[in-house]
Amino acid sequence: MRSPIFSPDPQEPQRNNTGFYVFIGCAGCGCLTGAAIILWILVVALMFSFRADEIERIVEQLIASSGSYAVGSDFTLYGKTLDNEDFDWESLRGKYVLVKFTATWCPPCKMEIPGMMEAYEKYHDKGFEIVSVYVFERGGDPVATVRRSVEQEKLPWIIISEALTTQAGQPPQREAFGIRGVPTMLFIDKEGKIISANARGEQLRRELINLFGE
Repeated sequence: MRSPIFSPDPQEPQRNNTGFYVFIGCAGCGCLTGAAIILWILVVALMFSFRADEIERIVEQLIASSGSYAVGSDFTLYGKTLDNEDFDWESLRGKYVLVKFTATWCPPCKMEIPGMMEAYEKYHDKGFEIVSVYVFERGGDPVATVRRSVEQEKLPWIIISEALTTQAGQPPQREAFGIRGVPTMLFIDKEGKIISANARGEQLRRELINLFGE
């Protein structure tokens, strides 16, 4: 069955990852702030006059120019894992890392999972790692909520809980990194620099093929 995120044809638009879906889905569940919603309105408008690859390039430039996580800048991640252990960012030095800021209640975040699973299975042994950071969690026990979600989705990669991080007295990741909405997906190189600030769907696929091949 074809992955809904990774199309076998690089030229085929990712219909399950369009501006319409993300705008409607995110606005409805509150996973985008006002600034991000405006950005997606612009994307939807541009979809009528630009190809999908041109839209991705424009979005990438807008995100990269925000200053919060600019392409080419150094990136260092911290926090507590679901086992309440200190996350060691330096242990991933020498690997290419996808960092996904996400939330259990966000539909577009869940849309990314099949493509991420496919990428992890295909490239993990070649030096590719994924870290999901759960932020903006709601409810009385956000740690239990994340744990249930991770178990249901059978996620094999590293999981960081912002709730456990703040309980340990560290700043919440969404504030420290200027995360305005989810999903926010950053692709980090072996030296710890940001390669892409919009590593979703086809964009991530292209980055991985460029690095590791088909």
